[in-house]
Amino acid sequence: MVTASLLSVFPIMTSMSESGRDSKLGSWTVAKAAWFHEKISPVFAALFEKMSEGSNAAVGEDESVELPFKVNNPKRRPDLEAEMLELVNAERRDNGLKPVEADPAIAEVAVKHSADMFARGYFSHLNPDGKTPFQRIRAEGVNFFTAGENLALAQTLDIAHRGLMNSPGHRANILRPAFGRLGIGILDGGIYGLMITQNFRN
Repeated sequence: MVTASLLSVFPIMTSMSESGRDSKLGSWTVAKAAWFHEKISPVFAALFEKMSEGSNAAVGEDESVELPFKVNNPKRRPDLEAEMLELVNAERRDNGLKPVEADPAIAEVAVKHSADMFARGYFSHLNPDGKTPFQRIRAEGVNFFTAGENLALAQTLDIAHRGLMNSPGHRANILRPAFGRLGIGILDGGIYGLMITQNFRN
């Protein structure tokens, strides 16, 4: 099963102090956030409307969203990848399921897809070359009987995880009994958020 999630992507500004807003850095950050909100809102308005109507996925298997930005040198976050694995396994244990094991091979596929989405400015299971998740996984020499993919673009790991668990399709992937291994690729794009790919296999 392939499902994708687009979560909150706007920088959090409510916690900034007045002194912070008055500083040069604060002024730049506020201006950047305003620009980001202006550019991003129209792009994802239709997706949020679909979700509000009860759609299980923000982006379908063959749909793609063009992002109004690109990030060429995002930072990989293995610390967050490990934390997300723990969050996934906590959900599985709470539902009487065996935990999934960390899968370095499929994690590389996930990292490459997160990097590609940032670099080429899109959000989709289907890359601009027409490769599906299953084709991308097989191209890296990773074998599977069943596989799945969740995507998220969010401000924080907690927002991403809660969003995935609150979406029926993504929750189903996380709690699918047939999945025994999980590779997570999280890249930090700074103000543009965390690009997250979860690749599951049996």
